[in-house]
Amino acid sequence: MDHAVEPNPAVELKPKLLISAWSLQLSALLLNVIGIGTPYWVYKASVYTTIYAGLWQYCVQVLSTVITCKNTNEYSDLRWLRMVQALMILSVMCFGGGFICLTLKIWFLKDRKEILHVVLLSTFAGAFLTLVAISRAADMKEVFLGDTFTLHFSFAFCILGMLLGSAAAILLTVDRLKNKESWINP
Repeated sequence: MDHAVEPNPAVELKPKLLISAWSLQLSALLLNVIGIGTPYWVYKASVYTTIYAGLWQYCVQVLSTVITCKNTNEYSDLRWLRMVQALMILSVMCFGGGFICLTLKIWFLKDRKEILHVVLLSTFAGAFLTLVAISRAADMKEVFLGDTFTLHFSFAFCILGMLLGSAAAILLTVDRLKNKESWINP
């Protein structure tokens, strides 16, 4: 007996490039949220101590038992860190806004082509803001910490989020070109 699976017409009508861009946008948003929320932008381990720091706190672990974490805002000489924090928050807001608008476009407001402009601009803005933030953080790490600390997974998550957001923006552009839709007159 042959049980062929009937294709779901509701799924087939959804634009595949937009859904792919939507999933990349969600991934970029989640990776950036994890990246800014975890204290593992820089890391240093020695025999007796482990030091790791993020945008909001730094922690010291001594002899694998005692973990002391402090807020990075306690230090006034780290003004550059406030800038990186602000840029990453703006980046997450851009990726989040783009994700919400793309969700609305795909599932609810299918005929509103101008929403794609907002999605594209916010996605590029999120990727650009992430690029500036991670560049500044890497430069300041070299100035203040030198080679003793290594960049860790939170930093890498933000880079991956930036790359996935850029890929989503490219897919949105390809979708517009594939459908031969005008960028000026939606």
